[in-house]
Amino acid sequence: MKTSLIASPRHTLARLLWVWRWWLFLAGCVSAIPLAIYQTDLGMDRSLAAMFSPTDPTLIQYQHLQQTFGGNLVVMLVYDDAELMTPEGVARNQAWTTSAESIDGVRGVLSVSKLVQAFAYIRPQFSLLTGSLPSNSQAPPPPSKMLAKDDPVANSFRDLFAGYTHGQDEKTAAIVAMLQPGQTESAIAELRRLADQIPSERAPVLIGEPVLLDDAFDMIQADGNRLAWGTIGLLSLVMMLTLRDYRVVLLAAMAIVWATLCTRASIVALGMEMSLVSTILIAIIAVIVVAAVMHIGVRSRDNSNAPGESNTSESIVRVTAFLAIPILWTCLTDAGGFASLLNSQVRPVQQFGTMTAVAALAIVAALVWFTAALMSLPSGKRTPSQPAQSYQTPNLLKRFLVHLVTTSLRHSKLLSIVSIIALVLSTTMVTRLRTETSFLSNFRETSGIVQAYARVEQQLGGAGVWDVVLPAPETISPEYVSRVQTFENKLRELEVVDSSTGQTHRLTKVLSLADADAVAAQSPLLSIVTPEVRLAGMRTAIPTFADALLTFDPPKEGGTRELRIMLRSEESMPGKVKRELIHQVAQLTHEFDEGGLVTGYSVLMSQLVSSLLRDQWKALAIALALVGILIGIATGSLRYSLVALLTNTLPVMLVLAAMGLAGGGLDLGSAMIGAVSIGLSIDGSIHFLAGYQRARSAGVVVVVAATDAATDVATPILLATLALVIGFGILMTSPFIPTATFGMLIAATLAASALINLTLLPAAIVAVDRSKHSYCKLD
Repeated sequence: MKTSLIASPRHTLARLLWVWRWWLFLAGCVSAIPLAIYQTDLGMDRSLAAMFSPTDPTLIQYQHLQQTFGGNLVVMLVYDDAELMTPEGVARNQAWTTSAESIDGVRGVLSVSKLVQAFAYIRPQFSLLTGSLPSNSQAPPPPSKMLAKDDPVANSFRDLFAGYTHGQDEKTAAIVAMLQPGQTESAIAELRRLADQIPSERAPVLIGEPVLLDDAFDMIQADGNRLAWGTIGLLSLVMMLTLRDYRVVLLAAMAIVWATLCTRASIVALGMEMSLVSTILIAIIAVIVVAAVMHIGVRSRDNSNAPGESNTSESIVRVTAFLAIPILWTCLTDAGGFASLLNSQVRPVQQFGTMTAVAALAIVAALVWFTAALMSLPSGKRTPSQPAQSYQTPNLLKRFLVHLVTTSLRHSKLLSIVSIIALVLSTTMVTRLRTETSFLSNFRETSGIVQAYARVEQQLGGAGVWDVVLPAPETISPEYVSRVQTFENKLRELEVVDSSTGQTHRLTKVLSLADADAVAAQSPLLSIVTPEVRLAGMRTAIPTFADALLTFDPPKEGGTRELRIMLRSEESMPGKVKRELIHQVAQLTHEFDEGGLVTGYSVLMSQLVSSLLRDQWKALAIALALVGILIGIATGSLRYSLVALLTNTLPVMLVLAAMGLAGGGLDLGSAMIGAVSIGLSIDGSIHFLAGYQRARSAGVVVVVAATDAATDVATPILLATLALVIGFGILMTSPFIPTATFGMLIAATLAASALINLTLLPAAIVAVDRSKHSYCKLD
């Protein structure tokens, strides 16, 4: 049998690495210095726009909304006040409103106290007809007429903003802050401090999609750090306890550090930033490094302790020659698997694909720099005068592994057929899994975030903020206002039934300046003027709110005026229901005017999660194609490539199908599971195929070659898998559900991959080789 690329020992390369080992070590250490300095410029982009491709139509519409109306980042500072609609309650509201307005990054504020100022335009505190003024100018101003319970106009005005600035029961207040794009992070931090200053008995909370996203970033960053340190710590502990070789731990640590610095510096050079999904980068690097180093450690131990061998340069050269090419191809296939994410329409996923592909290549360089030098250090385990312990007698684990592999080989055809059927069935089940696109569902029900939203949705009617943008005439006419009001009534009548629960969902609030104009027209004085005049007066009273809903200034050349309708919906609405409601709103909008847009923060968040889940199937297909091509080139066999793809696809499909049977669904945590799991699990397949083809080239019969190759790689695979399962299992306690889901799925997939690489892979290889090679019957 002709030796393949991954099975051919490269003794010349290994000897060169040995001769130049200390120069390579020095080069690696010196090169780390500029990399460490350069990577300090790496930042993190927390903006929602950074998660989309610049050409994404959803993002373009959202940016149009921002450019036209000055931003759409809305957060609400909500608190309880049973005396809200009293002069004292308004005074408290005014104080906190003023504090919110003074925060850098807050473009404008709408609150009850702002409504009092606006209502003075509709119902002045003095009579414009008689000109009478309060007799005592030093006396406090009388209570606002907006607070009057017996004034129909005041009641209509308060009802108009119920759900925005206050609850229907008028005992819950909401200070609505419109944030300036680019300053959201600092503004949210200051608003949190303001919320902390409000007495705790008023139960102040800060909510809104920007807050959700900010909290998600904080949690994911914490989870990423915890995963990185936990994985590295556990892997180091496992290596020390099992191999008892400090050199392996030192090699892993230096390779991880150098590859991380190189990757982060490359990110800066490519003009990218860290994002929502890239916080697990260090953990991914650690996984790839340790998988490679574990093979080196086990092989070095077996060579140095075998009868007649010692830890000599020849032993190290032999180990390097034996593993260099398989490790290289493992890293290349890792890079190919991760590079499949470049096809995603979600920018952070694209960038993550670039980062991890670069990291896989950087790991190759790191191992070149440090392996020969560090592994040539004294092992410290025994002196030359001490006899070497024999590692030739099979222990209980090895006997079990041999029995497991041989049992699989006896039933190779049956196992191969069953695996293909299992792959088809599990893939069919996975394609039918429900998808969860509600961003609020990413947090645990017991978290303060979910509880705050539940309170807001109960008292204010809904925390999901989105918009409809309509073309408007140069002059707002009564006919146009009437059309808009009719359109808004149709929006209020929309209903979507959740097929799983039978619950009916609808928009909880529809608000525009057309509604404000209708209230203002109830004033005898304002009823005689045109809507354009009334809206201009409204702009004078509450300029920020008015400018956020209508373009008053003359449009640019060739442009038109636009009217914005603010929509509210339940943030906890199931993703499928929300998508259907968005679709129905879009249909009505296009019926009103084909130039109308449906956009906003809530729409973007729904589209983001949907895009992630949609792109995962493309990424998985591309990952399988790239990995299959690379394995085909490395092994020189299309049959082996197809078998490797089968054994590396089956684990993730089985795990996802099991999750579906347990009642779970696809969410942010499973969006990249396919490509990531392929990249992480391919290591065992590459090393098995290398060992198998090496044995076949030496004339070993098929079954014996498969048995020897599987048992040879079993120890490093099982040791690395044990540590990784525990490491990723740490994430299952995360308060951010996608992180917990990702940790659970990766841990389960790696465990399944280890078992399949030691059973199904040898059996499938034997099955496909039976027709071309002689078969030795098992005893």
